[in-house]
Amino acid sequence: MNRHERRRQKKTNKLSQGVNSDLAEGISLHINKNFKQAEKLYYKVLSYEPTNYEALRHLGILNQDLKDYEKAYNFFMKAIQLNPNGFQALSNLATIHMQNKNYDLAYKCLHKSFKINSNYVPTINNLAGYYHKINDASNAIKFSLKSLDIQPSSPLARNQYAKALMINNQPEIAINLLEILNREFPDNDDFKVNLSSAYREMGEFEKANRIASEGFKKDYKNVSYLLGYTKDKKNKLTDKHISYYENLIENDRINYDDKAVICHSFFEYFKNEKNFEKAGSYLVKGNNAQYAFRSFDMKHETKFFDKIKKLFSKKREFIIKKRIQNKIPIFICGMPRSGTTLCEQILSSHSKVTGAGELNYLAEVSNINRVLQPSGEQIKSFETTLNDNRNLAEARTKYLEKLALKDKNDSTYICDKMPHNFVFIGLIKLILPEAKIIYCKRDPIDNCFSLYSHKFIELSHQYSYDQKVLVQYYKLHEELMKFWLKQFKKDIFILDNEKLVNNQEKISRDLIDFCEINWESNCLEFHKTKRQVRTASIEQVRTPINNRSIGAWKKYESYLQELISNIK
Repeated sequence: MNRHERRRQKKTNKLSQGVNSDLAEGISLHINKNFKQAEKLYYKVLSYEPTNYEALRHLGILNQDLKDYEKAYNFFMKAIQLNPNGFQALSNLATIHMQNKNYDLAYKCLHKSFKINSNYVPTINNLAGYYHKINDASNAIKFSLKSLDIQPSSPLARNQYAKALMINNQPEIAINLLEILNREFPDNDDFKVNLSSAYREMGEFEKANRIASEGFKKDYKNVSYLLGYTKDKKNKLTDKHISYYENLIENDRINYDDKAVICHSFFEYFKNEKNFEKAGSYLVKGNNAQYAFRSFDMKHETKFFDKIKKLFSKKREFIIKKRIQNKIPIFICGMPRSGTTLCEQILSSHSKVTGAGELNYLAEVSNINRVLQPSGEQIKSFETTLNDNRNLAEARTKYLEKLALKDKNDSTYICDKMPHNFVFIGLIKLILPEAKIIYCKRDPIDNCFSLYSHKFIELSHQYSYDQKVLVQYYKLHEELMKFWLKQFKKDIFILDNEKLVNNQEKISRDLIDFCEINWESNCLEFHKTKRQVRTASIEQVRTPINNRSIGAWKKYESYLQELISNIK
């Protein structure tokens, strides 16, 4: 090496040291939330080295922290273009896709990142979070445990594990973990919100409300606490609070989810204040924001329902060699918000019955995987399952094995309360003839309004945020139920919500009798049964039966004209 080369090498080494030093300092400032200074240093690194992968990636993380998701996405993409095997940036990009509810793209990024480096903890944590989002309980627990194995003391890994435990029906262990995390990290908002949600699922509303109220009072600008705060009728919003959030929802940079949460929170708040005019206006505004993000393809859904009817119009035979005598499934189905959670609460108050909640097992074992908006390929997989007795036998075995894992009390009956299992009634009769099927129904306007006035997790009931589409879907469900009732009426118990409200004991006894169980008076005091409830009916099933929800829509009639005119 000659003198000029040595000088050049020395200069390069010095520049490299400076770049690394600036990058390290920028990351340190970033961690301490000094975003402006961190950003300056990241850009300084890029001025020396425009292709610096870590500087680009950390600018993406910084913009994500500042909720500028578009800029964050662009920086992550630049980093990946420079380094296609950059498993860190792939994992970062997946979190943007999850933020935008693009779960298929998120999975692709995470799968690739995991394939490149299966021990990268952020990717493993993100996979646990992804599976939690899509309610895949077994994979959520699998990846959260893998993360804990690598970093047993990591608070993020412990938090993901607690969330996974909640969807695996182990709320007591989850709450204990979250309580410890909150004691160790009292300023972490995510841990507080998760604990509040866990308390709410277990009916411990006072504890849940206390966390939300304390968090909101400490930082009223944190949207995470707003809904919990406004649900508590004792809490009041000041003009300052209302003005801040009114201005925020008019800001173009706010993401649709935050806008929908704010509007729904204001709906809850003004409803409690009995200002139904204001409540109605925010209800419509929030639903419009939610639906604008992603519409619902009614033509596709209509074709799917028509296909179901066509598949089950011809007589199908499948011989069950031996029927089960215990662990008998009770399918509670119907439109969401039709009384399915109340039905499960009544049944699970019986000593012989376990309520397992909303299970996606039928969709999984039948190879359709999802019952709302399945793809053409998924529908073909479902048809393949139906047309092969070996596949049907396997679906029966797998379903019963999965269901048995949900029984902790050695119960004779286990409730599967996935409302949309009404689509699978023909399949249930085919592969699980010993099962009990309960169809919950209520007044159409009451049912549709109840759907329209709730914000569901993720995009799970996207049809419910547009009044016209909601009515179309409701009528589609009615037509399919007429088809099933024509074939299987004697094997389906119709639980009419209004009849149950007006004559609780008689209808409850009829329900228990249909399931071929001896009557127990606990079924009348279902609200005292302590169990996890993960649906929008968390609060309703903790109180004695009442008629408050019947005709509740009339207070908002002027805002529901499209719904009312189309449903008649």
